[in-house]
Amino acid sequence: MRLNCLVQNFLWHATQPLKFGPIPLSSRMTVVRLQDGRLWVHSPISPTRDLVDELQAIGPVGYVIAPNRFHHLFFAEFLAAHPSAQGYVAPGLHSKRPDLKHCPTLPAAAPWSDELDAVFIDGLPLVNETVWFHRASGTLIVTDLLFCFSQDKGGFVRFVAKLLGVYGNLGMSRTEKLCIKDKAAFRASVARLLSMPVQRIVLAHDQVIEEKCRERLVKAFAWLQQG
Repeated sequence: MRLNCLVQNFLWHATQPLKFGPIPLSSRMTVVRLQDGRLWVHSPISPTRDLVDELQAIGPVGYVIAPNRFHHLFFAEFLAAHPSAQGYVAPGLHSKRPDLKHCPTLPAAAPWSDELDAVFIDGLPLVNETVWFHRASGTLIVTDLLFCFSQDKGGFVRFVAKLLGVYGNLGMSRTEKLCIKDKAAFRASVARLLSMPVQRIVLAHDQVIEEKCRERLVKAFAWLQQG
């Protein structure tokens, strides 16, 4: 496992293999270094000794984020490896993980608010995801709201990605669209995302998108206007 730099002095990421049922995936942790030098860690992966050492080399871990109701598998383990860090969890996660009740629910205002804009995706209670925009690098950090599996994927992953409509193109999965409970509220959240000057999209699974980001983001949500 290796920490990879995305934006010099600002942004790093690391991935690890996972399985979602029979589907082999990778899960991405994104790290932002804040102006005070502390690290903001989104969707933590397993804190191996090498990974912990690499993080310590770039700054102390200050905040650890479980951004939705599904990305919490390594959260407690990661916090234990960084005892001085404060963990924040997605709304509704406490009901699934009572052991995380000591962690505050993600707020609209937080110590990092001057550097990272938070957009809670309303109308999708199954996921309760917050999407983040890092202003200094123009980076949108997304967990499960959007997927894009590269066209070099084969086998069962390719079959499932095509079935869900996210093979080779950025978009919501067909199953997730069916989980929207309040389309007007969801549309308002998406409008906030589309208003941002996005230069890069970091996805929790598979790809980091650095070309035609605005165009691809608009296209990913075009179905909302058609509906």
